[in-house]
Amino acid sequence: MSFLMATGLLLTACVLGKIGEKDLFEALTFGGRVAGATFVFAAAVELIATIAAFDYLGKRHWIYSGAAVLIGVLIALTFNALLLYLQINAGEYTRYAWIWPTVLLWSFWALWKLNPRQIWRQSPHPKRVATGAVVAALISVGNLVYSRVYTPYTTPASLDIVVKFGKPQLNTERTILYLPMNVTAKNKGKVPLYILGTLYKAYGRSANFTEKARGMTEWKGDILASRDAERNSEMQGRELISFGAIMKDVGGSWLEPDDVLAEDKILSIPTNSRFDSIEGSAQAVVMRKDRTTLSTDYLSGISRSWYDDLSHGEDAPKWVAIEAGDEFLKYQGPLHYSNEILNVTHHPRYVTLWWITHKPRDGKTDEDTYMKATITLKGEEGRLLSAAETQEVVESYGLVQVSTGETRESFAALVKPPTE
Repeated sequence: MSFLMATGLLLTACVLGKIGEKDLFEALTFGGRVAGATFVFAAAVELIATIAAFDYLGKRHWIYSGAAVLIGVLIALTFNALLLYLQINAGEYTRYAWIWPTVLLWSFWALWKLNPRQIWRQSPHPKRVATGAVVAALISVGNLVYSRVYTPYTTPASLDIVVKFGKPQLNTERTILYLPMNVTAKNKGKVPLYILGTLYKAYGRSANFTEKARGMTEWKGDILASRDAERNSEMQGRELISFGAIMKDVGGSWLEPDDVLAEDKILSIPTNSRFDSIEGSAQAVVMRKDRTTLSTDYLSGISRSWYDDLSHGEDAPKWVAIEAGDEFLKYQGPLHYSNEILNVTHHPRYVTLWWITHKPRDGKTDEDTYMKATITLKGEEGRLLSAAETQEVVESYGLVQVSTGETRESFAALVKPPTE
């Protein structure tokens, strides 16, 4: 019986030690490191109880051996009961899932064999034994609740993106306008941010000007089409002039607080273009670095929707792309949870980013390109998340898309600067 008693205690010690050691050195928050330290301490108590089990069920040379075994069993009972609850609540089977019910049943058997009342009566300090058991149980409960329910305090994340047009220049033949466009992204918060993807866009806006004032009927149409309602002009459309990443190969990297990501773009626009204005905007998809760890496989895990001969090969999920035939680049990589308890009770999640560009229509791009991202189980990235699931992703990982407002300049003023 002493061997079976020691086996359950030792198994609990190993699990506690693995979780505690991982969090002690790798948890993403200070609170997580403290939780790891308490798990390591609890594992040490379980090891002591393992040794004490042979003495208590043998010759009983140590007067406290029974109390040590009892505290160890109570820690195992509390710890495995809560982990089993977390496993059931997650609804996912992991390689550790069999441990929790097995050790839980062992704990009830061990309590039945130990007879706690007899141990307390035999202990020279029964109140201290009871207090030690309660404190040990509270440590286990507190740390498990902390890791699953409590969100460690962090300053809200903040990324600021600014787009500005520079001084325009014409070529010597005055046929091409060169317009500098500066895009700057700065981490203005106090937590580091993973940069999953960046995108800048420049459009040429065309409008139909009329001398007759447009009335309420036309304005209603503008509003329904998500356009600005203007008195003497009706927007005809926007043509995508230039788009791309703010900087190449930054996907999967991160910005520490006050770090800046910036690049100057040069837009080349024919001066005979029938634009009334040039518009610029930018966006970035970011994720908090203090709540998860992104694998280095993210940047290399890229796929595309077209074949080597540039013909279309694969459609994006319907919730991602507006129409079948739209092209995309897809980045994907595994995430590691912020603490080891989540790692042992949950399947790993994957972050997936799509960069979509509409297929050409009528000989030109259909005025838009954009990014969408999600965090799901492997193979479920094509599923549209519910509102509750989306909110959980935002709260758990800080996955958000940050965009600038549109910067607009008159095309006529750019082609013929006031200095001329």
